[in-house]
Amino acid sequence: MTIKLLAIGKTDNKHLQALIDEYQKRLGFYIKFEFEIIPDLKNSKNLSEDQQKQKEGELILNKLSTTDTLILLDENGKHYASVAFADYLQKHMNAGMKQLVFVIGGPYGFSPEVYAKSNG
Repeated sequence: MTIKLLAIGKTDNKHLQALIDEYQKRLGFYIKFEFEIIPDLKNSKNLSEDQQKQKEGELILNKLSTTDTLILLDENGKHYASVAFADYLQKHMNAGMKQLVFVIGGPYGFSPEVYAKSNG
């Protein structure tokens, strides 16, 4: 199984980027892991919140295949302790899923279409 993390927008913080790179390297020893940044929208200042969510949603959905399991990371999500999260991942692995995709959305959250596609 592959775990993929999609994030809207990149960080300008060099220390945070170094930590991201280090954890990507560490994860590679245990599981196939991919991290992909979806660039911030250009001219987003000219868009309403709903328009921005819609456009970001289109970019997110274009990165998915029909067999992906989509998990959205937002303020409304479930909270897991480390062991419970490991169990959650193990259940998905045992179910034979090809790719588990976690998504960190933009500043206004996700579009209704992305929520409709999500599995958790």
